Amino acid sequence: MKPLSTVSDEYFIKIINDIDPELSVISRRTLGRRLDDKKIIICEKLNKIFQKSPKIKVCTTADIWSTKHRSFIGVTAHWIDSETFERHGCVLACRRFKGSHTYDKIAEILECIFSEFSLHIEQITSTVTDNGANFVKAFKEFNCNINFEENANSENEETVFLDIPLEDNLTNNFVLPHHVRCASHTLSLLATTDFNNILGPNSKIHYSVMGKCTALWNASRRPKSSEIIMDELGCSLIYPTPTRWNSLFDSLNHLITLRCKLNNVVKCLNLNFVLKESDYEYIEELVKVLKPIAQALDYLQAEKNCFYGQLIPTLISLKLRLEELKNQKLRYLFNLISPLCNKLHDRFKNYFNLSHEADDAILATCFHPLFKMRWIPKSLTEADKERIQLLCINAAKKINIPNNEISTSDVSDDDDNFLICMSPNRSNVLTDSSKSIELQILQFFNDKNKSLTCLNNYPVVKQLFIDYNTNICSSAPVERLFSFAGFIMAPTRSRLSDEQFEKLVFLKGNQNYGII
Repeated sequence: MKPLSTVSDEYFIKIINDIDPELSVISRRTLGRRLDDKKIIICEKLNKIFQKSPKIKVCTTADIWSTKHRSFIGVTAHWIDSETFERHGCVLACRRFKGSHTYDKIAEILECIFSEFSLHIEQITSTVTDNGANFVKAFKEFNCNINFEENANSENEETVFLDIPLEDNLTNNFVLPHHVRCASHTLSLLATTDFNNILGPNSKIHYSVMGKCTALWNASRRPKSSEIIMDELGCSLIYPTPTRWNSLFDSLNHLITLRCKLNNVVKCLNLNFVLKESDYEYIEELVKVLKPIAQALDYLQAEKNCFYGQLIPTLISLKLRLEELKNQKLRYLFNLISPLCNKLHDRFKNYFNLSHEADDAILATCFHPLFKMRWIPKSLTEADKERIQLLCINAAKKINIPNNEISTSDVSDDDDNFLICMSPNRSNVLTDSSKSIELQILQFFNDKNKSLTCLNNYPVVKQLFIDYNTNICSSAPVERLFSFAGFIMAPTRSRLSDEQFEKLVFLKGNQNYGII
């Protein structure tokens, strides 16, 4: 985190000599060589992890960050340990991005980074990015499209790899993995853009109250006024930051806890307004409306404890929690609840409608021990239930597990929750292996154990869980990468070269992930 030239500073050397005269400080050149060696060791270690047999499934995240007239593209990778079910991660790159951030250049850099670590397209389950138009187009143009042809009378699922359409002016045939949009970024748009668009008649009081809150938050950023706030409240105010939407909810919630003291602060700061009782009522209602969204965001942005199978249940729970607000006597924001729910449904319609585009998320949820088939809405039609049934069975049949590892113990008849998702009249046409696989899936769904360790009893389901839950719901990891990258690219290090910066971010990031 400090300039490498620190080791050559005479005062630094004096500090070390004062601590222990026998210690010697390495030179700047030696330190640089050791950093080069450390990077090579980490790259080799990551290559071994990615290429060990059987090859692990990897999910990547990507984003672009600009600072001090330079831009960088960051890429992280994440996978699940098949023994402990613990999620691991690493930093693949934080590379200089020169020129315009066009979709073809994004594709070129991403493919280059993946190839450096010998990551093949079939090994990467998905790449998670925000909703930026350049990222969306890059994956749309260069994605390895998969078309699932389903036949109601057939159990087979055919996978067809389609040709990638290229524009005439493109000479490189890049191939990118499946693209997943960051759910957290989309949810933040619900709480900001969509919320502001549907305010309607409440916009006057909303902007009036938020103007007063903003005045307090701005005062907390200035040294003199911050001291006054500290003297009056005994603490500083939490204020929102534009890069983290949840901070707005946290800031409003903090103001509510200090409501009895805020007008004294306003008076001491000589601000030309007073917080009325109606203002506090509006803030309390706003906190109630935004709380479910904030909780969903915190849930989905967790890096180690969040799996892709938690996305659909989280969205369903969020919609239910928002609809429950209709039963509360909201004075100002009651009319916003229904439009907000509609916007939520529109932004995640593939997941709410359980369409083919959400098949991976559906399978990830079904094979997660916490959810299994419990999450399926009661309103779902029998045809949709049958589709989910076929989806689970066909996914299981693709798993290459030796027959002697497939459990075939008897299934208890006291729990028929899975019967709505299994078709008994199909069993007479199944092979012995297929029967064993279906039986294992049935056992898993009837198992009341919700811990991840229960997957060890079901080899087929265990592999399915890893395959479909390797995806993460948010691109938050690469955002965290840029957070500490900003400390490395300090104002006093403006002469730091691109290569040295990339190396330092790579080492620091993988140190945080425990790779070093």
